[in-house]
Amino acid sequence: MSAADRKKVRDALRKYTEAAAWEARCIRENDPPDLGYVRAHLRGYIFSKYMMPEGECRSDGIAELTEASLARMMKVTPELAARLDTARSCAGATSATVKKALLFQAMERDFGVVLPAAETVAAKDVSALAKLVLRCKARRAFPS
Repeated sequence: MSAADRKKVRDALRKYTEAAAWEARCIRENDPPDLGYVRAHLRGYIFSKYMMPEGECRSDGIAELTEASLARMMKVTPELAARLDTARSCAGATSATVKKALLFQAMERDFGVVLPAAETVAAKDVSALAKLVLRCKARRAFPS
């Protein structure tokens, strides 16, 4: 890889990292909570974490966004990426499963919330995930 290519990669990493941090700050500091606002910033956060331009995938499905991200990294179509993602780790997880788990961990860290595992995995799209984040933020703000 040439020096110019390495610089291009570093610049892209910096751009997406800064964008994800900004989106996370918007979500953390959103007061009073607004679902539409959180949903829009969560979508931007996911695109930034997945290092994809906003127009790369029209879907709001978490699985589809994850597959689009893998396809982008592999430079293949999302359909081919899904078919190729059969290699399994020793724990039996596909690349898509690991990528989603890492996304959910980053969300907890960046948003300052604890996401219930079963509910997080059950959230199939950005809207459902945004509702869960709002509920977890409210729980944190008003401990029972």
